[in-house]
Amino acid sequence: MNNRCIIIAGEMSADILGYEIISTNSNVDWYGVGGPYMNKTNLKSILNWNKISGFGLVEIILKLPLLFYNAHILANRIIKIKPKLIVTVDTKGFNFFLIKLIRSKLKLKSYKPRFIHLVAPTVWAWRPKRAKKISKLVDTLLCLFPKEIKYFKNLDLESKFVGHPAVQTFILEGDREKLYSKLGLKDNNEIIISLLPGSRASEVKKILPILILTTKILKSKIRKPLLFLCQAAPNQEILVRNILNQYENDILIVKKDHFGSQIAASSDFSIVASGTATLEFALTGVPIIAIYKTNFLSSFIGRKIINMDNIILPNWILGKKYIEFLFQENCNPLTLSQEMIRLINNEKKIKSFNLNAKKLRKLLTANNITFQENVSNIIQHYLRA
Repeated sequence: MNNRCIIIAGEMSADILGYEIISTNSNVDWYGVGGPYMNKTNLKSILNWNKISGFGLVEIILKLPLLFYNAHILANRIIKIKPKLIVTVDTKGFNFFLIKLIRSKLKLKSYKPRFIHLVAPTVWAWRPKRAKKISKLVDTLLCLFPKEIKYFKNLDLESKFVGHPAVQTFILEGDREKLYSKLGLKDNNEIIISLLPGSRASEVKKILPILILTTKILKSKIRKPLLFLCQAAPNQEILVRNILNQYENDILIVKKDHFGSQIAASSDFSIVASGTATLEFALTGVPIIAIYKTNFLSSFIGRKIINMDNIILPNWILGKKYIEFLFQENCNPLTLSQEMIRLINNEKKIKSFNLNAKKLRKLLTANNITFQENVSNIIQHYLRA
């Protein structure tokens, strides 16, 4: 039996998903491209992750020739391996171009791998007509959200809701005592506010200085003691530390690893850069404010093509705006500190986060089994086919 599979992940969130897939399918001979999480597994790397990862909208435009070049190299290496399955994880711009390349190179050949893509494109947020184009590229589309399936109905592809992995990873109830023990601190009954500046270098550079200045305002306005925990993605820890060292602050850096779930669930409040982390933290019931700041061009283009009402995942999933989102000009220390103080003083709003977390957890579970089990069942099925 050919048990060779390719897996490609070009972003930190995709790397974590890739890690889950590889870890629960140990009988597979995995080749591909991954980051720090996937490289802890038995993955045989066929291209340096940095060559396809960490690009924002403008960065992608500037580096298109390099990305095209790397995609051609990768396509040739994949065809040489002759995998039975090619699993692409998120990173849609690069991965869909790569799939096109591979299909075109194999057009006149008898060898035909099956293409499985995990994480459906956000057709519900922008360019819904993309769904039809995707159906011509991918054989099986694995969706993390049940509301996505309707966008791919009646198209020439198999779409399946597999649940969201964060339901298992991010716990509903935290353990404050365990958190303080892990941090090596004494519990002085502080208000714990966790800070997530993003996983890309461009995000951290824009957002972290705003968070630092916000903490200063909060400390001057709130009488109770505050403990600020800044979660650094594994690939951005040095950058986070360097930026923090430029300011006078008492923010504690913690690595965003599996311990991140305990931090999320044990925090009293969180300020989170828009992205997967908003959903992860929402699943713990911690009260959140979502923020994002980018360069002017990315912001201008984003507002033209993206439905901003759907950008915060928990709001979109539940069909209501319960998480505040401060974007671009509204993402500043003064506005952010004012919103946080309002949230801290709103007991009814605080309680609603826990109720919404329970609803999210139920909606994001498929077939009464875990995300890992659902994906593994599909991969094993097509390996046997």
